[in-house]
Amino acid sequence: MHFQLENKHMYQFFYIRKSKSNSKIGIIYKAVYDNRTPISRDSLKISIPIKYWDDKKQEVKVHSEVEYEKINYLINQHKSEFLAANKKAVRTNRDCFIEFAKEHLEKEYSNVGTKIKYTTVLNSLKKYVQDVLGKDSLTFEELRKIDFIGGYKKWVLKRQYNNRDESISKRTKTIFNYVVVIQTFVKKYNQLNPEKDEIKTIHYTSGIENFDNVEPKMLYPDEIDRLINYNTISVRKTDKTIAAKYQFLFQFFASGLRVSDILLLNFKHFVKGRIEFIVKKNGKKISIPFSYKASKMLGHFYPNEFEVAKLANLLGDIELKGYEVEELININSHMKPLEDLTIDDLVQFQQFLIDDRTEDNSKRLKVLKDIIIRVEILIAKTMSDILGDKPSGLVFDYLDYNDFNDLRIMDKKDLSNEQNYKLHRARTTYNGRLNRIAKRIGVDKITSHVSRHSFAYYMLSTGASVEEISFALGHASIEITQSYIKQFPSRYSDEAISRFGANFNV
Repeated sequence: MHFQLENKHMYQFFYIRKSKSNSKIGIIYKAVYDNRTPISRDSLKISIPIKYWDDKKQEVKVHSEVEYEKINYLINQHKSEFLAANKKAVRTNRDCFIEFAKEHLEKEYSNVGTKIKYTTVLNSLKKYVQDVLGKDSLTFEELRKIDFIGGYKKWVLKRQYNNRDESISKRTKTIFNYVVVIQTFVKKYNQLNPEKDEIKTIHYTSGIENFDNVEPKMLYPDEIDRLINYNTISVRKTDKTIAAKYQFLFQFFASGLRVSDILLLNFKHFVKGRIEFIVKKNGKKISIPFSYKASKMLGHFYPNEFEVAKLANLLGDIELKGYEVEELININSHMKPLEDLTIDDLVQFQQFLIDDRTEDNSKRLKVLKDIIIRVEILIAKTMSDILGDKPSGLVFDYLDYNDFNDLRIMDKKDLSNEQNYKLHRARTTYNGRLNRIAKRIGVDKITSHVSRHSFAYYMLSTGASVEEISFALGHASIEITQSYIKQFPSRYSDEAISRFGANFNV
């Protein structure tokens, strides 16, 4: 794509030239021509692998190995400067914050719901700029003014709630959400333009009175137990809440997978006892262990496969130490031979020992627990192999695989508008079922994202580091994980505080 000036033959384009020292690496150049006569040819001094250059679009392809956002933005700056050099040049929208934000929203956000919410905020900001400031565009310099965001907040409060009776907390929450969206795009601009003075946003949320930052919704242990024990009370055949229960618990035990990722989960994502895929939201590759509990939840949907996995891993298939055999040898008198015991037999015997009050079974229980863990690991690995050997297809039935079979297994999922809409509808259906469960078990609210918050909370409470939690969740950056943690209820630190107090005798 050439950027040509009106009534002239002058145009600018970008291309890549191979490095003399490495044929796989190229340097990005810009060139200006007048008709066919070269006017200038300059290096941008940016080196990238040649395979990541899109010659047709004259920009860097989306890939995690290169800073494509930053480089493409710099290229766009050169395009803008070229057009601005002539008064008759077609004006670019790159000097308008709203246009920058909309372009970034369209390119980087695939969630339909998020796009709708953020677009509403940007349209509100545009109306403020036009009606109050009397301007056609919002320059980045305007954002630097300390009173800009203050005027916008007052305008939103008056415009949104002038004739309404909602509580002040509802009003301020809306304003808070609006300015946080704007703040997000400003921070992105700062990130892509490190050479420019940072646009400060620390004051954006100040002065919003009576707003309590809502803790992320999560389930506490008793609520998790209620969910695990939930059984449908509906006689309708169309009631799918039991399926939703197992899907939610699968999310929870599979490192809090995002709803979009489980809805698009493919059998081919099960690889050697792990779940490996490209996160839809950020394009990051993730590899998490496929645990026994997660495989047990899938057993609700694939009971035959789960039964095969259990029968393929009997007690006789693991190597027992001498003392372990001694502790378990008397099982023969109660059940079948040791080597034929299944995981269900072992769990049943474990419960028998727990309930038995006639003797001290603590040593035997410790040995049995270790054996059960080893058998569970083998079962999960086998279940992974069984699922992974299935033909390519979606694990859950919310979506029609034929509508999504163009997606490559280990590529970032760039969905069409129609696919995004169908994914949005599937998410809504799933959350509707979870909401019905919540009402029936007496929990305030359950959505698919609650499993993610809950997983992160319990990881933190068990002593996991922020880095470990971030990696398990597949976050694009550790800052996102830290924002999760800051909002958790303070009680997650209770155990650590108790350990601290135990060090002193007073």
